[in-house]
Amino acid sequence: MNNIIFRHYRKGDEKQLANLFNLAFQQNGSGFVRTPNNWYWRYVKSPGFEPEMCQIAEDLDKEKIVGVVIVNLIETVPIGKNMYLMGDINDVSTLPDYTNRGIATKLMEMSIEYMKQKKCDFSILSAGLRGFARKKIYQKLGYFDVDLGALFIQFPNIIQLIKNVYALALFFPVFFALSYIPRLLNRIKLKFYPFFKDFSYEINHNKKHLEYMKAINKINPKYYEGYPGYNKRKFLWARIKIPAAQQKPTYIFIRKNGKIIGESIFTQQNIYSFKFGIKIRIGLFHEIFLKKSMYDNSKNLILGYIYLLDKIMKAATRRSLAVLMYLSPLKDKDLNRAFKGMNFLKIKANVTMIKELKLNLKFPNLKKPLFCPTYVSFGVP
Repeated sequence: MNNIIFRHYRKGDEKQLANLFNLAFQQNGSGFVRTPNNWYWRYVKSPGFEPEMCQIAEDLDKEKIVGVVIVNLIETVPIGKNMYLMGDINDVSTLPDYTNRGIATKLMEMSIEYMKQKKCDFSILSAGLRGFARKKIYQKLGYFDVDLGALFIQFPNIIQLIKNVYALALFFPVFFALSYIPRLLNRIKLKFYPFFKDFSYEINHNKKHLEYMKAINKINPKYYEGYPGYNKRKFLWARIKIPAAQQKPTYIFIRKNGKIIGESIFTQQNIYSFKFGIKIRIGLFHEIFLKKSMYDNSKNLILGYIYLLDKIMKAATRRSLAVLMYLSPLKDKDLNRAFKGMNFLKIKANVTMIKELKLNLKFPNLKKPLFCPTYVSFGVP
């Protein structure tokens, strides 16, 4: 029997924690990869980090970290007319040889106790719809499904995709029809659509950070529940003081008569499959939003999203990204119809889950889609 102890993060754990993440999430064949430096930025440098937020299981006999659960940001979020303190759960992972021993459940229980000590009202996490952890761990601990998410995927730069995976060259005509033809047809439609005559766009790579932050903080809370917003400290951590060039953000601004009415942001992430020796450059959307009050009907709103998606595709092509990905709540119907109109592939992938941490406190009924940040859904700020 292994001598397993449970403790908190200590300086110097970064290498083992990055390795644990990589091994655990490569069990499905592919995934993001973390380096110790990336892990340190992701968590230790995040706003409000405390060692007690990182719950660790260690095999003392082998001097090896074998499991981890992290409470990432604890933030005040608006839902309905009230403000609630929300604790995020990340990186629930166990080394393959240590699964089915109750380690992840124990670490989750420790994390829940920590959030209760911090007076959190609710805890939020994102789980695979058909994953083991959702049914065997999270639901048993009192987490329940709130919003189902669909993963939308497109291929902005087919040449880069083929460079990443040579075998896909055989399917070039398929990717061309999937990606370029709908973009061309939608551009023609928008060019002769009077509503869009005063529209313009701007693509900015790693600049105009604060302009983006101010606009999203002003617009996004009107259309989503639980949007935590950015303050300068959080924005510096997530978008400016970053450890690698691939995490530098690209912002897309949409303007009407010179005023910002929509924006999006993506950063580059690399998906690796160690088993097949593959690395694919992807663009991960973090937010995409429009000032919906500018649109007088659903058709125009959907076309507005299509206009923005086309510019995102253009920006991703400039960054030589093979794939674009966005996890969207199914309740965000107009945006999802726009993805369909741009031929994005759709996979029902994740579910956002909530746990009530205080007695007699019930999670409110949602009138708008629940905003789930990418640092919760993908583990990437």
